[in-house]
Amino acid sequence: MALASLPIDALGRNRMTVATAPGKLVIFGDYAVLEGAPAVATSVDVRAHAQVDVTDGRNSVFIDLAGGKAYDFFVEPGAELVWTTESPGDRGTIVAAVLDTCHELAHLRGPLPALRISLNTRAFFTRSNGRTEKLGLGSSAAVLVALTGALIDALHIPVEPDSLIRICHEAHRRFQGGLGSGIDVATAVLGGVIGVRRDAASEYPVSESLAWPDGLLMSAVWSGSSASTPELLTRFNAYRDNHADEFRNHLLHLGRFAEQADAAWRDGRVAKLLSALTGYDNALRALDYDAEIGINTEVHESLRGMTEKHGAVYKTSGAGGGDFGIVLTNSQDVLEEVAAEIDSAGFRLLDAKLNAAGLSIAPDAGRP
Repeated sequence: MALASLPIDALGRNRMTVATAPGKLVIFGDYAVLEGAPAVATSVDVRAHAQVDVTDGRNSVFIDLAGGKAYDFFVEPGAELVWTTESPGDRGTIVAAVLDTCHELAHLRGPLPALRISLNTRAFFTRSNGRTEKLGLGSSAAVLVALTGALIDALHIPVEPDSLIRICHEAHRRFQGGLGSGIDVATAVLGGVIGVRRDAASEYPVSESLAWPDGLLMSAVWSGSSASTPELLTRFNAYRDNHADEFRNHLLHLGRFAEQADAAWRDGRVAKLLSALTGYDNALRALDYDAEIGINTEVHESLRGMTEKHGAVYKTSGAGGGDFGIVLTNSQDVLEEVAAEIDSAGFRLLDAKLNAAGLSIAPDAGRP
């Protein structure tokens, strides 16, 4: 759907918009979704915040609340963002990607007004072993979605839901150089349980909201260390490029279990779902062993042992290599037994609501 052009004179000054978006946990389809298999994720109520002020000033500023610094910028004709001093790194790349994408897809006429942009992802970080670690819950996608929502509202850009997801996918693609499945973006926008599949006929992943199966219980366990998703995806892609036959065989196995899990999820057959998830985890570990991606660490192996001896299913969530693992079962007693053992071993369960609301925008027409 084409977005309407909006003359700059129609923009209100001294207008503030705050938006938030949730993180995510991938339940199945990790890696295989990149090759066309179905994937399912749930939103997590760990939220990124973005605030956009349209001001009367002449200069725009980006405030990185996590780093405690402010960065001046301006947008040249053609929507190229220029930092007047130093660049704020990844957060600055997100700001540039969102501004560039919104400018291109919304066809704003004339120069943008002065903006005051601030981002906050503190909820996605934790202290572990004396270090600050980033929780692997999709903070980059969440803050990008929050910023997109806040900017669209602050600039009065009329956007339908399908167009909003398209803008967010395109901005994230520009930010991350085309890496990733888009499931974190879709989950941040829509919230709840999201099914995603790449369709060769569509430029962006096809996503839909799903129900949570009755009787399925899940907890997430923090491994104690964060991982670099781009690094893991680079190794995955290198294995695909250099070992095409072996890669194809592994992805056939992963895809088969992903299809089984997807069908069981939609039909609400929890026992079959748990069986398919066990198969998926085994197939993913086999891929990791051959490709040396680094998905299944010693910590994940230890957590898997603690989980499986109680009869529950354990698997890495998302890119792996650290971050979170998930525990799945159809028994509350089993879930509590696993939680007690994991806690006694010094690991921490995620204390956040699953199936959280998606993008939330709170406009404020003006300030005194």
